[in-house]
Amino acid sequence: MASVKALSRSIDMSAEMAAESMEVITMSVDKHQATKNYEAAAQLIKATLDKKFGAAWHCVIGEGFGFDITYQAKNMIYIYYGTIGILAYKC
Repeated sequence: MASVKALSRSIDMSAEMAAESMEVITMSVDKHQATKNYEAAAQLIKATLDKKFGAAWHCVIGEGFGFDITYQAKNMIYIYYGTIGILAYKC
């Protein structure tokens, strides 16, 4: 499969935290992309971010969605990975 690059749309977190989050997100999506099991990918992202950065993370993955959320400051990332959008935030 061709290499897919993550494209950041909106990031509200430290550069170090964003880099770690991008790594978690790309690893999780790569693991489940062949079966298009985005629910399992979202669960893996949430569980990993909960362990790394503390509880109460939420993750949404989809091919076409909009959002209006309230989140804890400096704890949100929204990226595109190929054709899917991934939103992870802590509240």
